[in-house]
Amino acid sequence: MNSIIIGSIILSILQSILFWDKKPGISVLIFVIATFAILIYTMYKNDSIKNKKALGFSVPIILLGATYFIFNNLFFKKINGIAIIILFFIMCIYLNKDKIKIPQFFYKILTIIMGTLESIAEVLSYLKKFKINIKYQNNEKIFKILKAILISLPIVAIVIILLMSADSIFADLFSGIFELIGKIKSFAGLTNIAGRITVIIILFLFFAGFLINISSKNTMFTQEDEEQESHGIKIENITINTILTILNIIYLIFSTIQFTSLFSQIGNAEGFNYAEYAREGFFQLMFVSFINFGVLFVANINKKEIEINSKIYKKIMSLLIIVFTIIIIISAFYRMNLYEQEYGYTYLRLFVYFILATEVILTIPIILYILEKNINLLKSSIIIVTTMYVVLNFINIDNLIAKRNIDRYFENSGKRTIDIDYLMENTGTDAVQEMLRLLNAKDKNISRRVKEYLKSGKEEYEDKKKYWQEFNLSKLNAEILLEDL
Repeated sequence: MNSIIIGSIILSILQSILFWDKKPGISVLIFVIATFAILIYTMYKNDSIKNKKALGFSVPIILLGATYFIFNNLFFKKINGIAIIILFFIMCIYLNKDKIKIPQFFYKILTIIMGTLESIAEVLSYLKKFKINIKYQNNEKIFKILKAILISLPIVAIVIILLMSADSIFADLFSGIFELIGKIKSFAGLTNIAGRITVIIILFLFFAGFLINISSKNTMFTQEDEEQESHGIKIENITINTILTILNIIYLIFSTIQFTSLFSQIGNAEGFNYAEYAREGFFQLMFVSFINFGVLFVANINKKEIEINSKIYKKIMSLLIIVFTIIIIISAFYRMNLYEQEYGYTYLRLFVYFILATEVILTIPIILYILEKNINLLKSSIIIVTTMYVVLNFINIDNLIAKRNIDRYFENSGKRTIDIDYLMENTGTDAVQEMLRLLNAKDKNISRRVKEYLKSGKEEYEDKKKYWQEFNLSKLNAEILLEDL
């Protein structure tokens, strides 16, 4: 329990130092690594790690934490925090149990949350006992330590002030302490300090409850699940095979149309709104592919007794669904490509490609599952989705969008326009290097607007006070690039 309490104190104070009144930067990576270290140490000490392979989830967790340090993408900054928490939960589940079924998986996530709240009561009970034990102990030693600290404070303050005047980096590191002392003098400062202490206490209780729940014996999360016979889904085989057959007939007709019209003649018909057709077609086809995955999953976990001929037929129909799903994905990809060529590149249109690519890769474990190979479909799907999401973070999407749109503009100068408003409103410092190219645009209005936009960004970087917790490579690179502007 002592290690849990100490670890929770460290995390609660560390988050306050790193994040209070600060924007995320290198601070996120530091906190993720610290949390991971304390989590693994606590679980290892309590012998609650049953599957060491699950430590592999630490790689995407740390990589997502590093994105706050390397890139400056506002979209991913909003959702990567949630993604990191979800991956921490998934890692804890697989550290505790290697093989887990889908219903148990969602139940385990629930026990992480509910068990943490339940364990907070145990933390409070421990602190109460600790306080009572201290009360009846000899306080002379504690009094001497406090007295020594108070005497040393003036000396320490003088030394820190002298060292701050000698080194600017050291000064930045400790300047926050003196600012904090200055703020305490005002009512607003006192309110700020009170709020900060309150958050530290609340997060201390949460961290302690969380660590107890996932590492101690017989908590809501770690207690063994009752072994119950899984009855699964029982649907008449003729129903399953009929659904698969009908879907395959429909997809055969659809695929024939795609090869004879969309892939070869789209846009040729007079009055055909091909851009609207491409965009709407994508979302409809993506939804159909999701339905197909659901149908395949239900069909192949069906526990109804089945004859060998019916079983073979179901496998064939399921594999045909996979083939037609890939054709549908290709059609959706092609439609979005047509739309993109006409109107340029955006977040949504690039996300499309990653969703489609992820779906194609997901068909591999599904095919193995249909063929009854020894594969953990849930775990494989989580790994694939996580990997693709991390890759999406590291392609530097802001820079890619700007580069593709600017390349498109210069290659077709005079024929196609460029949506400057979209680039200025939706891309940040990651795209500065590409935006500088537009200063040479033939359209003087575009070059003027881009120059004003870049100068405004430069002034904002120069005027803003810098904290080491917010350090970000993308912002640093933008400052260097704009230095001579």
